[in-house]
Amino acid sequence: MPTSATPQTILESLVRALALQQRPATSDSKKARGAVAVIIREDTGDLWLLMIRRRESPSDPWSGQMAFPGGHSDPQDRTLFDTVRRETLEEVGIEVNEHRFLGCLRNVQPKNAPMIVSPFVFLESKKADPTTSREATETVWVPVSFLMNPKNVSSIMVAIRGENVPMGCYRYSNHVIWGLSFRIIQEIISIMTDHAWRHRAETDV
Repeated sequence: MPTSATPQTILESLVRALALQQRPATSDSKKARGAVAVIIREDTGDLWLLMIRRRESPSDPWSGQMAFPGGHSDPQDRTLFDTVRRETLEEVGIEVNEHRFLGCLRNVQPKNAPMIVSPFVFLESKKADPTTSREATETVWVPVSFLMNPKNVSSIMVAIRGENVPMGCYRYSNHVIWGLSFRIIQEIISIMTDHAWRHRAETDV
């Protein structure tokens, strides 16, 4: 994190920014919809994001990848909030209604699946103990201080439609975070950094 910013001030910046984005962005696309949960924990002088490693499956476009809990919308879901609530409970055993909903990030479109994903951001209100499931083989709390350090941004070569393409990533512990999750994290960091420094400038006047 920037030396002048604390986890609390950065979190406050995120809360202020997302207060203006309480609903997922609408879309005229006919593509399938999905939703993921970005759950934030404040602990031990840092902020942490909950991620999962998806179980390897030939039917899963994100097989074995690091991801946020979530998935496709089902006909039974009245809203995308219902989708993210159901999927998070199924994948990691966390009831998002027990935590503070902060707001939504911009919709993102995966490069390897015809769908639109809406990220919902939550702040842990009580101790959450994520569990593994048939879809999530591992759960990992990733420190925001690590993600905010530009030196930790790396790249990997990914085969897309038969061509190797360089893509941004993080290498945290023995995990590689890239693709859709990397893009979601980049937006979170952008909001945190922009508003944290703007807040500092306003208070220094």
